Amino acid sequence: MGGAAREGPADAITARSVYVKLFTKEDYPHHVFGLHKLLGLGCLLHYIFRFALVPFKDDMWFSASWTTAATLGMHAVLSLSSLIFKIPKKRIVEGSRIWPEYRLHSIIFACRSLACMALLWVEQRNEWAPLYWGNAAIVMSTLIAADVASWSVGEASRSSTIRDLDAPPALQFFFSVMQFHATAGCLVGVRRYSTQFVYVWIIQFTAFLMTLRRKNLAPHRPLVRIYGVMLTFGFVIATLDALSANSWAFVNTVANTAAIGRLGCRIDKYVLWLIMAAFCSFARQTVVPGNPLGHLAQLWPYTWALSVVGVLLMGKRRLSEVAAKEKAAGKAK
Repeated sequence: MGGAAREGPADAITARSVYVKLFTKEDYPHHVFGLHKLLGLGCLLHYIFRFALVPFKDDMWFSASWTTAATLGMHAVLSLSSLIFKIPKKRIVEGSRIWPEYRLHSIIFACRSLACMALLWVEQRNEWAPLYWGNAAIVMSTLIAADVASWSVGEASRSSTIRDLDAPPALQFFFSVMQFHATAGCLVGVRRYSTQFVYVWIIQFTAFLMTLRRKNLAPHRPLVRIYGVMLTFGFVIATLDALSANSWAFVNTVANTAAIGRLGCRIDKYVLWLIMAAFCSFARQTVVPGNPLGHLAQLWPYTWALSVVGVLLMGKRRLSEVAAKEKAAGKAK
């Protein structure tokens, strides 16, 4: 529950302690072979299988097959099945254990990426042109769903996932910017499965790591570092996908600009992403081979560079503000 120490030592990990703490009676119908555990095992094996294919198969071997559709459903049900577990109503101080708002947001944002993958599957299955309006609808619907989820849990169960996390300020800033890259990836909608699949992995595996922390089977700080490594891996996969679609500088410009607009200029998130959606509807044409606007693609490396400078300056300002607050707090003591 809330008020725990920032970094308590993990319990001595033995086979029995893992069994007792992870295999609970909440996982119906049986505490050993329950729904959530079976789905978790299936999803884990699926992640291993797809990631192992990265060097050998294009787009992790996803396709418009019913096998792909079935695996998307498996991951969606895994996230939804987390609702069967009882969790503390209030986030603890260190912030690395699941609380009600986070659980709902985890489900919503995992389903966001799964919905983007499902949209691509439908397009490929029916041989349709990309339905980019669907990506915008998914992003905006997710924003609404997340706000409704936050409202539904009550004020006591709300907490900012990144700002209230016990982590170095620079790492917090990196985590925040990567959230904008994930949303931009969904909005721009590069027609690849891999990026969205990695986003689902980050969300679902992070929830598992937080479960380990809640059960005191892992310490806080190593889990924070692992999360950073996972985000970096996700960025690498997203980069490879965007490069294959001649869209890397474009996607990163959108992500960085959104981060500056929200974190630096405090633009309302609905206004911000509506503007970005309208912008993307035009900007996508510049990266389509043979499009009359294709000559504008040469501008993207420059806009990307400017956006990176903006993010770095914003990060410098934020770190300076944190340092000033810590200094003032030290003097007050």
